[in-house]
Amino acid sequence: MSYSPWKDAEVRHPDLDIERCDIAPARGVWVRSENMILIDENLDRTWRRATLAHELAHVDLGHVSAVEGFFARRIEREADMLAARRLLGSVDAIADAVAAHPGDTAAVADQLDVPVEVLLRRVEKMHPRDRAAIEARASRSGG
Repeated sequence: MSYSPWKDAEVRHPDLDIERCDIAPARGVWVRSENMILIDENLDRTWRRATLAHELAHVDLGHVSAVEGFFARRIEREADMLAARRLLGSVDAIADAVAAHPGDTAAVADQLDVPVEVLLRRVEKMHPRDRAAIEARASRSGG
């Protein structure tokens, strides 16, 4: 079953308010003091899903937004990685999508219902054993 950040928020964070509004150029923000996540209303469904997963990762990791520079980049990477693992937890699903669309990263991401950036982040930090399994499956399918 695919990860739903909306269901996750409902179950694990029932007091968390999630609002859509115009916050561009930001995609989303966790307003810790208000126990609220804001998601840019201009995002498509796939990006809304990925953004909510990312912001929930900030909540779960206990990040604070008052950091800058190196530490801000570090907490963003941490939230990116947790969100990518949640959205793309199944190595088999990734392997199936890669086998079905060899060489077409956009089609793989589309099949997996994530933005390309999320797919790339997940694969970039994937355990070498998992990456090898995906490559082996793609090779067997002729990709």
